[in-house]
Amino acid sequence: MSYRILICLTYTHLHMRPSREFGAVEAEVYRKLVQPEAPKILTLTDAMEGLGKAKANSFSHTMSSLESKGVLKRIGKGVYLNKSTGLMPKVVDLIPQVFRNTKYYLGLNAVANHWGLSSQIPYAYYVICTSRDEAQKKRIASWCSMLKRLEKDLGGTIVPVVAHSLATIDKGITQSIIDGSQLLISTIERTIIDAVMFTEEIGGPGEALLWTRRAMAKSIDYNELEKISSRISVRINSVAPRLGFLLETMLTDIGQIPVEGRISADRLVRKLQSIASKTRATYNWGSENASAEYFPKWHLHISMAYLNQLKELRSFE
Repeated sequence: MSYRILICLTYTHLHMRPSREFGAVEAEVYRKLVQPEAPKILTLTDAMEGLGKAKANSFSHTMSSLESKGVLKRIGKGVYLNKSTGLMPKVVDLIPQVFRNTKYYLGLNAVANHWGLSSQIPYAYYVICTSRDEAQKKRIASWCSMLKRLEKDLGGTIVPVVAHSLATIDKGITQSIIDGSQLLISTIERTIIDAVMFTEEIGGPGEALLWTRRAMAKSIDYNELEKISSRISVRINSVAPRLGFLLETMLTDIGQIPVEGRISADRLVRKLQSIASKTRATYNWGSENASAEYFPKWHLHISMAYLNQLKELRSFE
């Protein structure tokens, strides 16, 4: 016997309440989709969870029917956006599901804006992540590619960035509300360190210098910055010389940071130099194939493009 269940969907942004008729299976799926904890992006398998085998047999038809009624939006083979509220989800709402079963956090430009280090309104949301295997890495890349085609509707794009070390991905991470969604994000101290690790992604060393200046003018925890940078330097040796050079450059700009901050920053520079001096290895900041200047104090080759950007920023200000 066939049952039809009438369910009212509320479209608050349209100020009206159009009704839709759902079959029994459709209604069961819909009830799951409107729950607060329901995923904003899902697969056929996600939607079928908890349904009996008989119901699952014709599930593709159920999903197609729900899409035609505006409850779902298909973005790729077997992948759907949850529109059960009548609204498209925001790009930040999708991050937890895109990176499920991985270690990840939101970082770089969007978080710099959140902490007041950058005035740029985020559009590309960089997510630092690890992946257990190649299949998972491909899934994340595929989903981000699908979502990019809808970037105007979602309000931005998600850009996965592979972490340099699995052992350091949980250092300097906290939870915060970003555009209405609670997410794992980098602390202000970790954001500064990431700026010297992912310098190309943020727009160059000039942006890293600006972030660092603004961080030093705020309530940055120098002890925490030293602790995180020391731990990460054990795994990623280039962090200490890059961060040390950046801080030293900043300290030469009189008046850019408070006096009490200069004392703490100077102490951190000496600590980072001590870490960098423990190895004979040399490191690069900028393209390895570009012309560069070597700074023996930091064992660091810095590309001329990076040095010119820092010089232009300092002379401009």
